[in-house]
Amino acid sequence: MKKIYYRLTLLITIVVLTVFACKKGLNDETYSVFDASKLTLPSDGNDAVIGTYAALKDNGGYGYYAGFLYWLYEYPADVVTTTITSRQGIELDQLTYNPTNSVINDVWISIFKMVSRANESEALINNINYTANGSTNALKNQNLGEVRFLRALAYYDATELWGDVPLILKPSSQFTTADLNPKLAKQTDVEAAMVTDLQFAATNLPVSYPAAQVARATSGAAKSLLTRLYMRQGQWQKAADEAEQVITSGAYRIKPMAEGGIVALFDTTNRSDNEFIFVLKSSSQPGAYGINSNSFGINSTPWDLNRGYGNFPINLQFYSIFDKNDARRNLLTGIYKTIYGQIMSVPTQYGGVGGSGPDTVLSTYVYNLKYPATNNYNYAGFNNVSIIRYADVILYRAEALNELNGPNQESIDLINQIRNRANLPNITLGSYTKTSLRVEIFAERNKEFFMEGRRLEDLFRWGNSETNGADPLSEFKANVVPLLRNQNTYSPSVNYLHYPYPQVEIQSNTSLNSDINKGRYQ
Repeated sequence: MKKIYYRLTLLITIVVLTVFACKKGLNDETYSVFDASKLTLPSDGNDAVIGTYAALKDNGGYGYYAGFLYWLYEYPADVVTTTITSRQGIELDQLTYNPTNSVINDVWISIFKMVSRANESEALINNINYTANGSTNALKNQNLGEVRFLRALAYYDATELWGDVPLILKPSSQFTTADLNPKLAKQTDVEAAMVTDLQFAATNLPVSYPAAQVARATSGAAKSLLTRLYMRQGQWQKAADEAEQVITSGAYRIKPMAEGGIVALFDTTNRSDNEFIFVLKSSSQPGAYGINSNSFGINSTPWDLNRGYGNFPINLQFYSIFDKNDARRNLLTGIYKTIYGQIMSVPTQYGGVGGSGPDTVLSTYVYNLKYPATNNYNYAGFNNVSIIRYADVILYRAEALNELNGPNQESIDLINQIRNRANLPNITLGSYTKTSLRVEIFAERNKEFFMEGRRLEDLFRWGNSETNGADPLSEFKANVVPLLRNQNTYSPSVNYLHYPYPQVEIQSNTSLNSDINKGRYQ
């Protein structure tokens, strides 16, 4: 197996942590070597943290949270579709994927690179005496909290996408022979490790940072991710309690209509709004923490709008669910003038203004405008990619309280915060049962978080709650199958809750075999 050297620049131009990795396969990609005796200063610990954050944007400007992760989270659901030119995307969108799908493999590798970097950084930071070098143990624990938060985030994605996964919590210098071919750990064991990491992070991370460092993990980010995990597990009281801590901290707010609301929230110039709890920061500003660019924006919009690649077209049916006064609809390309001078317009049957030729062309898709591209044919987009948003936490608490108690005034008030910011009227308590309020919450989540990677998981959690765990795929099937180009590509024998493990991982890890993919694809 060919080895490739991945270089993580931890000490900027002075020290390079060289990662020996096999391009395909988990067992070889976690090898790292560095001279720990020379990395002894608190600044080295901070640089290790920066190197770990960089894994959020693996594979240049296209990987992990810069793009590929959203292929797995968005394509199989009912909002985003794909064009006929993307074979890997079509497989995901039409549920015909298998273990050889390159995007499934790329995301697997990206996630475990993040795990590897977090493990190496944790060991490095633990070996640095911060107090003897003019710093504090509080800063040391903060740095540890950051890398442990990032490791928990990576494992959240891994368990969401595959369920059972290898659990690796130590640096490669401590590997045994068995660690070179790690077995799958039960999802419950991985989640227990995540809880431990997130509780440590919540205790040791600050409430906030200076504006230029908005992308660093905070105590609120750790509590929010813990909320998300508890929601997935159906631990409603724990989820409600964690969400309440975030809400009552006073650190976050919904960006009000008076400041431009949700449209202004996603403006490229909006770098540090405190509705964003955690983001992939992309900024060309001098002094920004982790100066990065990504290709998310240019992949989100069509060529005839601003020379985007158009890799995330959105079904017209989705546009039709918005009230015409809903401000969130303005984050979709309902009508626009193309770079060729024509008007592109959504047909009237889908809620658009329609029109006729020769100057008006009726849209076959709409596109999201949450990640505005730079109108140039390159990858240098400076768009913050939302990973955790305060609105998410608000609706999590509303949902958890409804699952615990049925319709209640606090859930209604929380939902109305989101609706009011979207320029929609209040809903009232007397109108709902537990079931109908659940439907309302997921409808709001769908309109609020499109192209933020939440829809697929929401469909699974909705189905799980609706059927008391008997059929978590019920809402996935009800919403996705009618939009398939060939409804026969959906198979009742496939468990769409989890993707197949990458074929290259099975081939390179002797602890695995093809049997682990039974029931995960057709």
